[in-house]
Amino acid sequence: PDIIGPMIIRGIQNSNYDSDDDEIDEDEIEDDERDTSKYTAEQMSTLRYVFITQRRNDRLDEMRRFVLGDQADHGIMMFNTSFSYEVQGGFYYFKSNIYAKAKTPADKFDLLYAYTYHLKVYDVWLHDNEGGMEGIVKDLANMWKRLLGNDDNKLGIDAEYTRPGVIQLLQDFKREIESACSEPPLKFIFQ
Repeated sequence: PDIIGPMIIRGIQNSNYDSDDDEIDEDEIEDDERDTSKYTAEQMSTLRYVFITQRRNDRLDEMRRFVLGDQADHGIMMFNTSFSYEVQGGFYYFKSNIYAKAKTPADKFDLLYAYTYHLKVYDVWLHDNEGGMEGIVKDLANMWKRLLGNDDNKLGIDAEYTRPGVIQLLQDFKREIESACSEPPLKFIFQ
């Protein structure tokens, strides 16, 4: 498939920016952004990308609208506990009516990647809910575990950038899920 561009999953941490500082020197950041020759090979090796094909891009748009519902194209969005219920109901619809109907592992990959990406970006459902998210988390992890058992060719991805990028996305998502205040604690076992 033709690649239309990369989607960055993890960038390079700015070594001059201490996240504990309250103030950021904008001039310092701009200087760092302009002079990329200062990056070490080690820093560059931490970059993670997912290559985006036209079909994957279309799925990202579709799943953004699916996850956000009526708010998808609004300039200002409001999230509360009711969004968690929408995500919960939407997950089971996604699993049985959208994902299950995808014909190939590559189609399933693009759908699951796009869906998971937006669940991670719009993560209010994870933090503002009244419980019952264990099923979603467990099922989503199992879907990934089964899907990633396919070889890269079947998934329509490359081994050098996209697979490591997706694994990084899932590791970051796992960290976020498992650090959420939930009883019982949530586990995202995708590997």
